[in-house]
Amino acid sequence: MRIVFVFAILFLIAFVALAMPQNRDHDRDHDRDRDHNRNTIHILSYERISRDFGGGSGGRPSPDALCDSGFVAVGFHVQTGEYYNQAWLDCAPMRSDGSLGEERRMTTRTGSPGGRPVYDASCSNGLALRGLRGRTGASIDEAIGECSLVRDIAARFDNPRTELTQSVTRPRPGGRPSEAQCPPGAVVTGFRTMSGEHMDHLWIVCSELQRSY
Repeated sequence: MRIVFVFAILFLIAFVALAMPQNRDHDRDHDRDRDHNRNTIHILSYERISRDFGGGSGGRPSPDALCDSGFVAVGFHVQTGEYYNQAWLDCAPMRSDGSLGEERRMTTRTGSPGGRPVYDASCSNGLALRGLRGRTGASIDEAIGECSLVRDIAARFDNPRTELTQSVTRPRPGGRPSEAQCPPGAVVTGFRTMSGEHMDHLWIVCSELQRSY
């Protein structure tokens, strides 16, 4: 009886020891799923919000340069001659956890055909475009992108940590300081312009993000 009792105790200890790691793994998976489900970021709606960056009063509306559904802007390109002629965006898919996918899609171009050199301005990996700063006058003289983490943008921080892209400046720039930022909780998903012989006026186009729990 003593031997049977000892073996029963040893068997019980071994069974508990084997079960505990599995339970801990299950608990970790459960916690991970729960955190993921309660912290999901998505584009709230596809109604676009425009913010005026500046420029002159001439020109006529050009077709917008817009990211595809589910994509956010992570950089932009400008083709210039003496002035800004055309601009377009690089867009990346936004995952539900606020990270960005590796795929990149270019928008169509907005503005007026012309110019030759193309200048690029890109956010660092993992950051999205939330605004522009630079200089404008009768046209666009300089544009620099403001980039932040999608999670920080979705959290609606008043002053999220910001990194700047390269500066895109036309030859012999002038103008005065100008900036345009998406509303809190929104990210850049497009450009809008007025153009004639060159790009006269520029707006950023924003889409609102929502963090759900």
